[in-house]
Amino acid sequence: MPRKSNALSGRIADDITEMIAQQKFRPGDKLPNELDLAEELKVSRTTLREALRILSTRGLVEARRGIGTFVTRSQSIRADFELLKIQNTNVSIKDLYEMRLMFEPQAAYYVCLRATDDELETILHYGHLDEQAILQNDPKWDEYEQRFHNAIASATHNQFITALLPIFNRAIHQGIILANEAPQVAEMTLRDHRVLMQYLKERNPQAAQAAMHLHIINTMRSFSIEVD
Repeated sequence: MPRKSNALSGRIADDITEMIAQQKFRPGDKLPNELDLAEELKVSRTTLREALRILSTRGLVEARRGIGTFVTRSQSIRADFELLKIQNTNVSIKDLYEMRLMFEPQAAYYVCLRATDDELETILHYGHLDEQAILQNDPKWDEYEQRFHNAIASATHNQFITALLPIFNRAIHQGIILANEAPQVAEMTLRDHRVLMQYLKERNPQAAQAAMHLHIINTMRSFSIEVD
């Protein structure tokens, strides 16, 4: 029971991280009070407090006694948030996937070294939901695909990668749109994700890195994106 509770706190921490990355909450902003935020996220206040504790250890939020919890104003956080401006840049699907190819294989490598057990459980949780959505042709494929890759990025404990989440999501979203016109992509994604999740579960960094690299290369080729 405690393990499930901790895993839920980790997922809620990732949800709040995504809100911050998407600038729903900006550096220096005060988060809503516990009651309102817990209600919005549909969790207990105990779970929310644990999620906020996780975010505090990551340096994303800070609690001020008697005042509330605030998004960190540190120079490094502000520099990371400047990266979000590029999400509005008009770039090609090729550029987006090349960006993923540059960062995500290494992210998978560091997850094997740095992820907590709860973070790894969260990654596998979203991986299984993603798999079910693909098998059932569920429209939530887009959402779970993003959550799966976001959980991997968050578990690197690297603020630069966290700041890139909106760009990862943009690439994934466009990829899902293309996948609807290329049925073979779903089967390939299932195969690649199962291999990747197994290596992540085993905490095999070199194999996880190679699996993520191959997954993105396979996706690019499925979309007829030239791979140099």
